[in-house]
Amino acid sequence: MARSSWKKCAVVALLASACSSAPGSPGTGGAGGAGAGGAGPAGAGGAGGGGSDGASSVTTGGGAGGGGAGGGGGAGGGAGGAPEYACASLGDPCTTCLALRCQESYCACQRSAECDALANCFLGCATGDEPCRQTCMTAHEAGISDVLLEGGCAAERCDAQCPSRAPLSPCGSCLYARCAAEMNACVADPVCRELLACTDACAADDADCPGVCAMMYESGAPAAAQVFACEEAQCSVDCEQR
Repeated sequence: MARSSWKKCAVVALLASACSSAPGSPGTGGAGGAGAGGAGPAGAGGAGGGGSDGASSVTTGGGAGGGGAGGGGGAGGGAGGAPEYACASLGDPCTTCLALRCQESYCACQRSAECDALANCFLGCATGDEPCRQTCMTAHEAGISDVLLEGGCAAERCDAQCPSRAPLSPCGSCLYARCAAEMNACVADPVCRELLACTDACAADDADCPGVCAMMYESGAPAAAQVFACEEAQCSVDCEQR
């Protein structure tokens, strides 16, 4: 279903800040700065400057600079901000496949205590027990996007080894990757999650439906407004068709 700007505005009509601007998009990894040249006829280049990590916009150290040329020692340029993924399997078929075929999302979850806690909490829920899963997500909000991105990749690339994982649509993949904080806050709130589900079910030509959803799930509207604003700024192409 197409979700146009008027629909986003209708959903958050009860809010004074309806359709507010989305947070800035994630930064891209920056190149490391020039290292100071070492002395001597073949001086070693200095360490590269810090680069900006594209996924988190946290400054990370640059790579080591290259060797200096001649007596003056050349400037060593190191590329900064490039993440490295080297997460080992836990020995079972599912994580073995994830470590090989979903390395980025698998490692992101391995590095996050909340992702690990949420994944373990889900293991205690029976198949189809959504109230149990919601309780887990409410308790471990910060791990939601990482768990669901890993699960989406698992469903696509490791379906036989990880049969319990749920696939993600292109829109969902974009939202959990590029609007993680907004999605985490909304999905952790059962009322906001119901509001998202309600608006997703609205027909494209039903102008009244989103407003009805907003009134039915009024307490979830502020968090939903943040999701819709980020969606419009970051994922409009992927979420154009539902």
